Amino acid sequence: MRKFLPVLSIMIAAFFAYSTVLAKDITERSLAVKAAQLVEVFVLLGAFVTVAMIVAALVSTSTFRIVFAQRMRELALLRAVGASRARLARGLVVEGAMTGLLASIAGVALAVGAGQLVPLFGLVAPGFPLTPALVVVFGSFVLTTLAVLAPAWSAAKVSPLEALRTSAVQDTKSRIGGVRWVLGILLASGAGVLLVNVAAEGLTTKQRPAGMTEDLLLRTTISGTLAFGALITLGPALISPVLRLISIPLRRSTIGTLAVSGVGGAPRRAASVTAIVALGVSLIIATLTGANTLRGLSKAEMASAYPADLEITGPVDVRALQAAGLTEVLSYRRTEITVNGRLTMQATDLDMNKLRDLTDFKVDTGAFRHMGPHKVILSTYTASRLGVAAGMEVDVNGVRMTVAATVFGGVPLGSALLHRSDVEGDPIGALANGAKERVPTGFEVESLTDRRLAQENWFTTLVAIAIGLLFLTVLISVVGVASTTALSVLERTRESGLLRAIGLTRKELGRLITTEAGLYGIVGALLGLAIGIPYAWLAIISLGIEWPLQVPVFSVGVVVLALAALTAGAGLLPARRAARVSPVAALHSIQ
Repeated sequence: MRKFLPVLSIMIAAFFAYSTVLAKDITERSLAVKAAQLVEVFVLLGAFVTVAMIVAALVSTSTFRIVFAQRMRELALLRAVGASRARLARGLVVEGAMTGLLASIAGVALAVGAGQLVPLFGLVAPGFPLTPALVVVFGSFVLTTLAVLAPAWSAAKVSPLEALRTSAVQDTKSRIGGVRWVLGILLASGAGVLLVNVAAEGLTTKQRPAGMTEDLLLRTTISGTLAFGALITLGPALISPVLRLISIPLRRSTIGTLAVSGVGGAPRRAASVTAIVALGVSLIIATLTGANTLRGLSKAEMASAYPADLEITGPVDVRALQAAGLTEVLSYRRTEITVNGRLTMQATDLDMNKLRDLTDFKVDTGAFRHMGPHKVILSTYTASRLGVAAGMEVDVNGVRMTVAATVFGGVPLGSALLHRSDVEGDPIGALANGAKERVPTGFEVESLTDRRLAQENWFTTLVAIAIGLLFLTVLISVVGVASTTALSVLERTRESGLLRAIGLTRKELGRLITTEAGLYGIVGALLGLAIGIPYAWLAIISLGIEWPLQVPVFSVGVVVLALAALTAGAGLLPARRAARVSPVAALHSIQ
């Protein structure tokens, strides 16, 4: 049964990969008109499913390595009776490949079965796209085959003398070779150099030539890949320092001390599983941080685009609108201005201080209250193009004016705001709050609230899809924790018996195993935080988003606690199994 532990992770990944194909088929058949608008959504789905498949392959690699280590005596016996290394390796590779094939077929079958339930939701049931099904099965088969290559070759190098060992506990060395140290340092250095380069270029280059954003994003992706490669390479050497950092409160109890020793006793194994957890956490943390930052910018942009409930265009009568029951009616005039003889733009004389809600606006320099005659308010984008900030003077249509404030996300109804005394002519429109039905006939009116809600809902939906798919990655990581903990329990049956013999109760032994599993999640979460937040910041810079990074501390804390709970829960079944073994039987077992 142990040899099929990688099946679950591959099956989950294959299920969601093929479910994405079915979802697209359902959408195209049920919403043919709107399907074209959802292309970007399915591109996003495909990207996250690809990440999930890669994580599943990493989990499988780790699990195969542990399973083969558990069978070391069996493999050594085969070597002793004449099996060559190449033949042994081929047998293990075939075993792993067949595991992946069975898992991928099971995952696709489950996805097809789930797809037949969609008529319950009022959609058209999908057909059976044979070609995508074969692609998913073949892709999962190839990934699993690649995942088993390194563990199989490593296990095939076992010496026949290993058959004489009485313990199957492997992987107790935290040292890594000189070549691995050099490779890890090179990877980390490359990631750091690219990180600094992207940050410096992204922050200092205000006017970007065509293609620069794509180039910065590519370098950010390469840097993140190198950082994760460094984590995998140097992982065994990092486990001990990280454990020392988080084990201070745990060492006050016997169970905590034993759990820390259990995880630290197999650093290579711990590094493999925590690296997988760290990948999932870093992606979630980066997505949450990026989404929170973009949400702030989006609110500012929507506050600028939709500063009130209604926009009434054309000649307006403020008294008639107020008499109809509309509130906070603000008329405005518009004019064309040229700033510093370089930029021509539309400006209005809307009074920002009289808007109903200014909380969504974020001022970069200056303040709204500094507005007055011969002063102007600019967006940060316009200000950066002009190279000005609050307090500096600019030429507006030949008149010297002072910049009162620069605002993130833009200013309402145009590119600049002037004082009422600096704009001539009659009002050409007004903003008002209230129901659209209250507007008297004869006025052209547009509901800004409806448009704002539609955009907010679309953004929230995209973020929810992204987070949901990234939790798939974490789910596969938790599967890896469960398999690692289960096999660790099997290896340490005699150790569990000794602990029971010297007085540890079943409940205490169960808590020990679940604490160890939880530690995998906590260590992975800390490593994920160390990678996720810097690269979220780097992605914001690469995209040229003029908005300060906003880390959602509460959401990040919830993710870390949830991950610790999930990984601890993954150790419940292995803990129950360990607790059921009697001390006498455990002491007589030979691993």
